[in-house]
Amino acid sequence: MARAAGGRPPARLAAAVLLVAPALLAAGCRDAWRQAPADPHGQPGEVAVLAASDWSDRFAPPPPADTLRFRSGDTLDALLRRLDLPGEERRNIARAVAAAHDLGSFRAGQAIVCLRDAGGAVVGLQCPLDFTRDLCAWRGATGWRAAVLTADLDWRPRVLTAELERSFVESFTAQGEDGDLAVRVADLFAGEVDFFFDLRRGDRMELLVETAHRPDRGARHDRVLAARLVLDGEGNTAYLFPDSTGGNRYFHADGGSLARQFLRAPLRFTRVSSGFSRDRLHPVLGVHRPHWGVDYAAPAGTPVMATADGVVREKRCGSEAGRFVRLRHAGGIETYYMHLSRWARGVSPGARVRKGQVIGYVGQTGLATGPHLDYRIRTDGRYVDPRRFRSGPAAPLPEADRAAFAARVAETDRLWRTLAREQAAVQRAAADPFRLAAAESLQTSITP
Repeated sequence: MARAAGGRPPARLAAAVLLVAPALLAAGCRDAWRQAPADPHGQPGEVAVLAASDWSDRFAPPPPADTLRFRSGDTLDALLRRLDLPGEERRNIARAVAAAHDLGSFRAGQAIVCLRDAGGAVVGLQCPLDFTRDLCAWRGATGWRAAVLTADLDWRPRVLTAELERSFVESFTAQGEDGDLAVRVADLFAGEVDFFFDLRRGDRMELLVETAHRPDRGARHDRVLAARLVLDGEGNTAYLFPDSTGGNRYFHADGGSLARQFLRAPLRFTRVSSGFSRDRLHPVLGVHRPHWGVDYAAPAGTPVMATADGVVREKRCGSEAGRFVRLRHAGGIETYYMHLSRWARGVSPGARVRKGQVIGYVGQTGLATGPHLDYRIRTDGRYVDPRRFRSGPAAPLPEADRAAFAARVAETDRLWRTLAREQAAVQRAAADPFRLAAAESLQTSITP
């Protein structure tokens, strides 16, 4: 969502509920929304740097509404039946919605807000699809209409530094940040960093993020524009860039991709209870034997992820391994996930899985003294230490995008430095009221 340099765009976000009643559309809320862009996540293609005045007073009280949720196996028609709508009207709504959205994509638990007029008649529907997009349907003069609409949000840039003291997530939440942001950052570096083995006290994460608020939902969302993970004094920086294929990906400053064929670990933020060994005393059998994997201790029920794209070759229950899954990956590499409490839905021999897909849940089946995951990797017919295993990177940035990416990196670094200076000035002034006014005068509207 690019903005002209030097301008302060007005805040134009408006609640989706205002669209569904024609009377409210006529009241001037029409320009608060635009048709959804090609990007399915509604993310603008450029670094959006916005400054906006307070706009909380721009939200009118919503019309009478109630919220329904899809139940398991529900169709849109089944949900509309609970509103006691006649069959013809349900079909008209379904036809309008089908022209804008896949009717088969609704999921159990997904909410639809039903708006009513003063007489109690249903005049509109709103279904949040993600943070920026809503599926809206409304009764117009010629019948029901529907569209996927995207909020024109004000994204405000800010910097954040989280130094590791106790755990990676706690280093974020201790500052009032959402733990989900920590998880997304961990996922960003998951191909290069094992967040149990590789992190040490004093390591830090530096982020440049854009934040937007949705007062109509009481929600906030952070979009990571750049991230720098500093381990033992060495920085590893990633930049968000929409490549020529239309996807938003993260790259190093030299254009190398952060993505790798394999994740470093099948679990997030867990404790390793036993490592790879050729001679380990088995905790149950009491004999010395090789341990060809790494044991990740985690609470029972913790999701277990496939560490790479692959095919399920085996899913069964063994006397020692308990419930386990064996995956086959490109290059003849196999991974094993043992002692599961249960398998994830859809995991069966021959099924394809994606990197990061949940394939099971931590348990204590087979020979195990407590809930944990025994994770193993076999390549060229022999087991290798998962802690030392390194897979190749994904394809680098295409040559055609290199010039644009270099310009983006330079713009992002300039913005990052400016915001960091402003933040440091405010922090210094916080202890000196006489310097506070001078520090605040440094705060300017930043454009890339």
